[in-house]
Parts: sequence; C-alpha cells; structure tokens
Amino acid sequence: MPKRFLKTGKGLNKFLAGAGIASLGAVVLGALSPSLAGSTMGKAIEGIAAYGVGGVESLAGAVVPMFLGSSLHTFSGSTSLDNVQTESL
Repeated sequence: MPKRFLKTGKGLNKFLAGAGIASLGAVVLGALSPSLAGSTMGKAIEGIAAYGVGGVESLAGAVVPMFLGSSLHTFSGSTSLDNVQTESL
C-alpha cells in the first residue's frame, strides 16, 4: 500500500475541487460561447456547477479563481504588454 505524502481534509479537497471546476468551466464556456464566459451569467453557471459537485466548500473554492481571474489576466492577457510598458516608465 503506497504512503500518502500529503493528507488533506475533506473540506480542503472540496475547496480545491471547486477552484478546479471554476477554472475548467471558464475554459469550456470561453470555447463554446465567448460572450457568455465573462458575463455574470457565466460566473453563475460556474458557481452552480461547483455547488452541485461539493456544496458550500466547493462554491467557496470557485469564487477565488472567478475574482482572481481578472487580475491574473493583467500579466498574461491581451493588455499585458501595455501594462508592462506603462509600469516601466
């Protein structure tokens, strides 16, 4: 029987599953309907999917990438070069 190196609790597992569902949901919605992906309805669909899988813990995990996603695109999105050039002045 293999040893488990990292033991996590059930709540943390649900939290991380929710974060993964929201991230994957954003990719799938972006591929199927780009206009829906960034909208409030798209975020609601991701949240409902996360809640359906793991309850409140998964919903809390899904909220993190939803709100951090827009700030992370600052460094890797379509305006990232402009942001870097502006900050280096």
